[in-house]
Amino acid sequence: MMNILDQIVLEKKNHLEYLSQKVNKKNNLKSTNSNSFLNAIESNLSKNKNALIAEFKRYSPSIKSFNKVRYLQDVIEQYHKSKCCCISILTDKNFGGSLNDINVAKKISNKPIIRKDFIINEAQVFETKEFGADAILLIAKILSKSEIRKLYQLANKIGLDVLIEIESILEANKIRDIDAKLIGINNRNLKEQKIDINKSIKLSKVLNDKIIISESGVTVSNIKKIKNNSGISSFLIGGSILNNEDKVKYINKLYKS
Repeated sequence: MMNILDQIVLEKKNHLEYLSQKVNKKNNLKSTNSNSFLNAIESNLSKNKNALIAEFKRYSPSIKSFNKVRYLQDVIEQYHKSKCCCISILTDKNFGGSLNDINVAKKISNKPIIRKDFIINEAQVFETKEFGADAILLIAKILSKSEIRKLYQLANKIGLDVLIEIESILEANKIRDIDAKLIGINNRNLKEQKIDINKSIKLSKVLNDKIIISESGVTVSNIKKIKNNSGISSFLIGGSILNNEDKVKYINKLYKS
């Protein structure tokens, strides 16, 4: 029986032939990015502040809906008013997302946006640039070492910052020779959907000279534990923000944690 991750990747592969034809003419996209996503994170860290990436998604395989989420516009307006430095938009349909969400968010906020999705093909990278995102997520679990390198280099070439996500020592070794500045450690096991924030603490020890972003399961109550035991000060947070009525207040509390 397929787990949710295998199912999503299969859906992406089935969609690729159509997508490749659709964005083939976009191969001449020029770099227009000044590393705004990376710069926003570095700016906060240089001031000894938490660099927060606030995520928008309507639901997920583990949570069918977030009861404090009404409309994308309302959530992004709150993110814009808060002390988060960047915004993550989950565009996969299994999370209730679409690429158009990036267009809408861009009209509301000038904060850098990362497209969070299951990227497995160059056409998706061009598509991300076309829809106006500033950065892209690459998930080491679903890509080979050569695929990560190829997609990373393409994204850089057309002006997208890249966050490479890992969740094990094996995946940390897979990306060791790729000169990526931003590494995300996913505290959630993507196949089993279980969370262990100790994963960020353990894996951070084997990553040198990187900006490490702790992802999934991050709350006000455990952010200090992660910081004190790993030195990580960058976080991508979705669920705990989305379940709060006053998202600005909650994000600002995370910022000061």
